[in-house]
Amino acid sequence: MERTESGGLIVGLAGERVTNNFKFYAVFAENEEYTVRSESQELGTIVQPPPVGERIAIAGHVWVIEEIDHKRHLIEATQVKGKVPAYFGEVAGDVNTRVLERMKQVLLEREEYPYLMGNARARLAQARHVAANAHIGQEPLICLGGNMWCLFPWLGSYAFLALERFLKIRCADQLGLKGLDSARPYFMQFKMSVEAEDFYRILKEQAELPLDPMELVYPGEVPYFDKYDEFLPEELIRRGFAYGVLDVEGMLNRVREW
Repeated sequence: MERTESGGLIVGLAGERVTNNFKFYAVFAENEEYTVRSESQELGTIVQPPPVGERIAIAGHVWVIEEIDHKRHLIEATQVKGKVPAYFGEVAGDVNTRVLERMKQVLLEREEYPYLMGNARARLAQARHVAANAHIGQEPLICLGGNMWCLFPWLGSYAFLALERFLKIRCADQLGLKGLDSARPYFMQFKMSVEAEDFYRILKEQAELPLDPMELVYPGEVPYFDKYDEFLPEELIRRGFAYGVLDVEGMLNRVREW
């Protein structure tokens, strides 16, 4: 930007190179491809890369993202074992918490829905049977055997995302948490070295401590997800994600309920 003699602001030469492009005025951001590399090998391309530390599936394998160069549209990745949950950009699809709570209610109630076709009614009955046997709905934390656990928080997309980061950043050491794998925003699986009672106690203790949403942004993470984010200071983007996207209060309220 440049200031005029009258004190106004105009777009400078560098800004004109950006604004004099039809893509700048489009309503939606264009899907731009990022090249994924591992060492010197090019693996392929993806759009809307997840943040550093997340995993992607490409070239028949699973890779963890080590570094993202947004200017060069380049991703450095390392091959790992495991699977990759569905990913919908920097934030999960915007599913409200009330939708997840209604899903839970459907599993717990016995009401029949006359508009369902035969196969759908059979599938619903099967889902209710599995939920009842596994005590899903009565307890959010289910033991899958040994030190493997599954957590059903019944939270919307942004509160679920906040809980995922809360566990990894605030509680991982005390829980002995390893291998957290999420199917956003429905459930997450992980290994931990404590029992269920300690899990609830540790989360409650951490939920009672002051929590700045910026703590839930990973070091070095710049979560671009809006059209003009690339023109904003990185710190502003990080703060916008922490305070404007993550539903920290909704997540903490659920933890306190447990």
